[in-house]
Amino acid sequence: MKKKGGKVMNPTDSYRKEFQKKELKRDVNSMAVHDELAILVASPSYPNSIAWSEENLVAIASGHIITILSPASPVHPRGLISLPPSSPFPIGVIQKDDLVTACLMPIRLSRDVRPCARSISWSPQGFAPNSGCLLAVCTTKGRVKLYRSPFCEFRAEWVEVVDISDMLYHYLESINFGELKETSVMLFQGQDDAGHINEHETIIELQDSVSSTRNKRRKTKPNKTEVNKCIDFLGEEQPHGSVADIVLQNTNDGNGDLAASRAKGKKTKGKETINSCSNIKQGSSLKRTARHHSSRRENNIQPLVTPQQYASRTAMLSSLIVAWSSVVRSFGVSNIDSSPNSCAILAVGGKSGHISFWRVYEPQCYTIESGKVPVDPVLVGHLQAHTSWITAISWGIHATSSSKTQLVLASGSCDGSVKIWLGDAGELTKSSEISKASFSLVREVTSITSAPISTMSLVVPVQVLDKVVLAIGRGSGSLEVWISHISSNTFESAGVYNVHNQVLTGLAWTSDGCYLYSCSQDNSVRSWVLDGSSLYETPFPRKFPASENSLDLSQAYDLCFGLALSPGELMVAVVRSFDSGQMHQMYQARTHKAAAEFYWTTRHSMGIPSDKQSNGYSGSTDGDLVLWESTILWSLTHYDNIEEPLVLWDVLTALRALKKSIPDFLKNILCKWISSWFRGYQPGDSIEKILFHVQSMLSKMSTRRMHLLNIICRLMRSEIKADACPNELHVNSKLPDEEGKLAVWNDLLANSERELRERFVSFTLKAVLSRSYCSFMVLANGTHWSPVGMAQMEQWVAINHALAHGELKNLAAKIGEGESRGKNSQSEYIKESCSYCSAPVPFESPEYAKCEGVEHRQEGTVETHEQKRCAVSMQLASVVAPMWYCICCRRWAAKLPPESFFTMSGSPLDVNYGSGMFAPQERCKPLCLFCGILMQRHLPDYLLSASPA
Repeated sequence: MKKKGGKVMNPTDSYRKEFQKKELKRDVNSMAVHDELAILVASPSYPNSIAWSEENLVAIASGHIITILSPASPVHPRGLISLPPSSPFPIGVIQKDDLVTACLMPIRLSRDVRPCARSISWSPQGFAPNSGCLLAVCTTKGRVKLYRSPFCEFRAEWVEVVDISDMLYHYLESINFGELKETSVMLFQGQDDAGHINEHETIIELQDSVSSTRNKRRKTKPNKTEVNKCIDFLGEEQPHGSVADIVLQNTNDGNGDLAASRAKGKKTKGKETINSCSNIKQGSSLKRTARHHSSRRENNIQPLVTPQQYASRTAMLSSLIVAWSSVVRSFGVSNIDSSPNSCAILAVGGKSGHISFWRVYEPQCYTIESGKVPVDPVLVGHLQAHTSWITAISWGIHATSSSKTQLVLASGSCDGSVKIWLGDAGELTKSSEISKASFSLVREVTSITSAPISTMSLVVPVQVLDKVVLAIGRGSGSLEVWISHISSNTFESAGVYNVHNQVLTGLAWTSDGCYLYSCSQDNSVRSWVLDGSSLYETPFPRKFPASENSLDLSQAYDLCFGLALSPGELMVAVVRSFDSGQMHQMYQARTHKAAAEFYWTTRHSMGIPSDKQSNGYSGSTDGDLVLWESTILWSLTHYDNIEEPLVLWDVLTALRALKKSIPDFLKNILCKWISSWFRGYQPGDSIEKILFHVQSMLSKMSTRRMHLLNIICRLMRSEIKADACPNELHVNSKLPDEEGKLAVWNDLLANSERELRERFVSFTLKAVLSRSYCSFMVLANGTHWSPVGMAQMEQWVAINHALAHGELKNLAAKIGEGESRGKNSQSEYIKESCSYCSAPVPFESPEYAKCEGVEHRQEGTVETHEQKRCAVSMQLASVVAPMWYCICCRRWAAKLPPESFFTMSGSPLDVNYGSGMFAPQERCKPLCLFCGILMQRHLPDYLLSASPA
């Protein structure tokens, strides 16, 4: 890179193209090669400033904004969350003479006028109204809010759905912040009696950020030593003990009296009593009360409190860290009107050492028409975990042999303490009361150092559910690894490693607990492998086959603020800030504040050679190819677990690169992957032989494997006709293929999709014939699945009569005879007409339709109109209402299939499924019937869209 005066010159377009061909030079510790680089206009300020969602979106907490981008196109459309200024909570006022109290010094010295993102966390997939992910954001003002994507607003700004901080304030106010009722004196606006204190003369209301109106001095940050002393004082000099004692005592006492007065001297109505939070059943009531209290703040009603009370209340309402748990399944849901059976727990840690737990259910129905589907967090726990600031939280799920699910929680504090907790998942998912007994302390991890905890990563390996692996990063740069077995209550230290020179800012385990990635403020990124009870460093791959490196700005990097692992665990995203002194002040320094990089990773094994030159593939070594093969195979096998959402972007990106550079190596990987499903096949078998056997075994395969196979087939045939749908009516007809090499993939895709269609038709027809069909008619609100489009399915079976399964023909015949059918169901197909000209629409294709048209007598022509059919029900789709869209197979759907369809281990025609499989309580999920990936609303190219495949 050319430099002038030690500064990076502004690259022109020609220079950029030339520079992208050069190999990236990285730090000797990481030796990583990044595939993409996204420039950010604001720099992060805190650890763990990057998060990767299950729907394949990356969020970066960069200062006063949160940037959301798609890793498939990091330099193109992005989402944005701009943090607005927030008003302080009306927690009370103090006398002017008390401003010099030591515990108030951190608040007085605060000069953070503009809010900054402190912590972010993605929810599991399926908790947003469109079945996407919710993003929890915690700001430096202590506010915690949930956001969703603007799927129906057609804008870049994400939409706020709920403010949890207001709900937390309402709860703490209802218990009088754990204090006695006599500890505060209410002050009323406009009281000038001699027996009351003059508010304007002797009382000053403190806010989170205090700015002096008299002295126009430059704003400075507080001294860390003074702040720490004030924090220690806060925990020692409380009038009723420590902060923990204040919160825990008298939680069931009477509620504080709150007086409400009208403006302009009107008389006070009287005292209002707030119900105890133990009687709050739904999160919506918390939100309504929070809105009520926000309107009361305009009356300027503040209680007179002591400095210690003010500091304690401020600490209780000052959140620092947020973390979502995985999906928690609840059992025993039997009636239609009951709550959903899946939820996630959001943990919020604050300055007071408390952790509040908020339960969020999956929506009962999903929509892309409007964002009015409610998101109602419910406070289900309030735990005094530490006595100091909580700086790190990490979740895991532990399933015992007795089918009892427990949540594993690791919490870290600025005093260096780490605690491991076990939570009762059943109690958290069903309880409507706030409990402190839901979590029990399992172990407090002790260490020789008391350095603050900066980041943590906890994982429960899928293959060993009783094992818990915890990585702890400290402010001193040390890394600790602990291995625990919950059932036997044993803890083993895997060592303490001084691996970084500065604060650890990011840790991420792989799902099997074997590989760990760490990054530090010293701008280094490292990869580790856990072998037994020891941790060994492994290098990043030197180069990925056919990778094209983007712009190299490594010489200008300053600090690293976090990393995140992709859903397929083939990539690591790292966010770094730039050193403005190394940037061109006119061009780059103004816009290049930070960058997000994406690095390829491999799964190293001890003893694999990496220096032997490859005999068949130029530019790579045998050791490198072995690593890439094992890594890709592991990632593909990882998706056999039906609990994992199908997000194959990183896997497909790697396979696409191998297809261009080493096609024979790609075929070898796919042969090993597919042949592992069947017995008796050797690694030397040709791909044609294996795929021919797969076609004969489609009816025995699980739905998840068929979805994986369909996505891979589309990748292999992408050069022929990108993302084209095969014609199901002519399965044996081959798509254009000049060389004939990929015809086997075309036939496999066509047969696989026809098999999936046959499965869903038989699934629907069996549901109609089941005893529970009488309940389907009352479920027309879209909340639960009900069979529709039976007439179109009968017609599809008749068209494919020669290829249809014999049992499917019998089911269609029973439906046609009118057995167990509704009175008006025969008119579903007969009444189909064109939305434009009202002409009849014959059934010729399950996805596309063309009306018979209207004849123009003067011109002698017939005008016809093409319309889309729902890919699920095969009914004509509305031309007004939006439909779900699959970015992989380019199909549209107005109706959604039931959730249980995607968990089937075989065809419903061959497997004897019980009647419970077709129960009317089945929830609909916006997953593609043929690809299994999350469907979404089709947005313009200039807006951000998730890219799971």
